Amino acid sequence: MSLIHSAIQRLKRDYFRWHYMRGAARILTTRPMEKGVEPFILLSMVQKRDVMSYLVAVKSFTHFLNPARIVVVCDPSIDEQDRAILMRHVPHLELRRADEFTHPDIPRGGTWERLFAITGYAQDDYVIQLDADTVTIQPIPEVREAVHRLAGFVLGEAVSTPLSSLGETRARALPWLGPNAHIQSMSETEMINVGLPENTRYVRGCSGFTGFPPTATLRENMLDFSRRMTSKLGKDWTRWGTEQVTSNYLAANARGTAALPFPKFGTPDKASDITAFYHFIGSMRFTNSKYATVTAHAIDQLRPT
Repeated sequence: MSLIHSAIQRLKRDYFRWHYMRGAARILTTRPMEKGVEPFILLSMVQKRDVMSYLVAVKSFTHFLNPARIVVVCDPSIDEQDRAILMRHVPHLELRRADEFTHPDIPRGGTWERLFAITGYAQDDYVIQLDADTVTIQPIPEVREAVHRLAGFVLGEAVSTPLSSLGETRARALPWLGPNAHIQSMSETEMINVGLPENTRYVRGCSGFTGFPPTATLRENMLDFSRRMTSKLGKDWTRWGTEQVTSNYLAANARGTAALPFPKFGTPDKASDITAFYHFIGSMRFTNSKYATVTAHAIDQLRPT
């Protein structure tokens, strides 16, 4: 890629980011949220640069499905001004510090603190993990049904996102191995070799939106899996992406887990008229005006007519 092309791409990203942030700021003109009654905890990890995006994500989601509790695990970049903004718009919000959720048997950073928090809350309650780069614009009855059935769910990456055996998981990931293989592919080929039970399953979902039914052993399951993968992969297990692998593993082995219908729940590149829930992953966030457009639609739904 030439320097000129790189510069042009960077300018485009900067423009679309500015365009998005200008529109997303309208979320501050919407009413503070009211506490819901749905029997689950909505949990997110938020850093300073994503405060506005998070408010869009949480307000658009709860417009259709409003839980009894909402928790934010605060990245160290969150300051008192950010906390005040969050509490003004979500008065019943429970703010926790990321450094409350560490353990010597799991990596630090890379949203591991978020997953550790989830495994604590999910010992007694249904927990939904919601990324700050998501937007909900239509009803999502599939999620409500999963909560009420105490069944897990994952956000799929394709029309078919099956729960697989570890052998099937390895076979699918092997072609992706190479000198610069992603840690997710490396992990998926090796988890069959770490002594997990024969009936263990895995799903190649996205941890940005996942439902965890109450599971008394979820935290110990996470710690056990991390110990096993550390023994196999060493320092590679500290790389970005291992939290998603672990989230997928835990979800796949939870009660009743299934992938949400795609593309009703999915990424903007695969969206259609039926898409209700968008996940604007990093590579698709500021490449065009789609994030800003969907966000504007969500905010318009929140504003009084």
